[in-house]
Amino acid sequence: MGDDYTRLWTYRLKWLYTLLVVFTLMLPVFYVIYISFNQNGFGARDYVFTFEWYSGIFTDLLLMNALGNTMLLAAITTVLAVPLGLIAAKFYKATGTDRAKLLTVSLLLSPLFVPADILGSALLVFFKNLNIACATAGEWLGVSWFETWFELGYFSALVGLIIYTIPYIFVVILITMGRYKEQQSEAARSCGATAWQAFYQIEFPQIRAGVFSACAFTVILSFNEYTRTSLLKGGYDTITSVLISQMLNEGMSEQSYAMSSLISFIAIAVIGSIIIYTLVHTDRLEREARAKAQPVMSS
Repeated sequence: MGDDYTRLWTYRLKWLYTLLVVFTLMLPVFYVIYISFNQNGFGARDYVFTFEWYSGIFTDLLLMNALGNTMLLAAITTVLAVPLGLIAAKFYKATGTDRAKLLTVSLLLSPLFVPADILGSALLVFFKNLNIACATAGEWLGVSWFETWFELGYFSALVGLIIYTIPYIFVVILITMGRYKEQQSEAARSCGATAWQAFYQIEFPQIRAGVFSACAFTVILSFNEYTRTSLLKGGYDTITSVLISQMLNEGMSEQSYAMSSLISFIAIAVIGSIIIYTLVHTDRLEREARAKAQPVMSS
């Protein structure tokens, strides 16, 4: 009894410590949320609770245009990067030798070890010179329709975001693949299933939580990314560029605080929903496994 009691309190203390760390890391976000409901704005002596700034978000054209650009970048990045990360994780699992696995991991995680400003600057120089080369080739050929192919814009920003997010996607999906056995796909193939059917009907349901988590993670990373996007985006605005430029110049507006809080609410709700769903789903599967493991009593 004493050992069980000790283990119970150790388990609770570990959860308490984890929650305390998360709360400490989230304190700046909670402070921004606190300011967003103040009618008098940041730094005011008196605090008056209001929802006024949240309704003002939709009348701020600068914020709405920046939000639209950011959502478009996040959506396209998710659609392109998550399948690439999934393919990379499957390639890693299918690789036989340890040297090949080490090389695969090194290549996929290498962008994490390059500082954001250096990687963004390198891509900026690359696209600038590539665009000059295309323009020069167009002059030689007497055509102009591909002179602007590689100008800074959505394409260059997407390349930077995909390079930035793929390592995280690869790790998240690879973790969930750890419990999947390749023999299940082989059994499905031996029963006549195609490679796609074996993946979609056998493998994907077991790694679905990792794929959905990678999607949510990619969207959040795309919203939070500033350095690479600001160097590669060209002439349009994103949420982070607007907020940081306001903060460095005249200060964030009350609508900007409300927009930041709204994005934080959505991110917390998405991540929290995924965690709760995973916990509930895992608990249900464990109960079903225990029920199946119990011996059947003969009547």
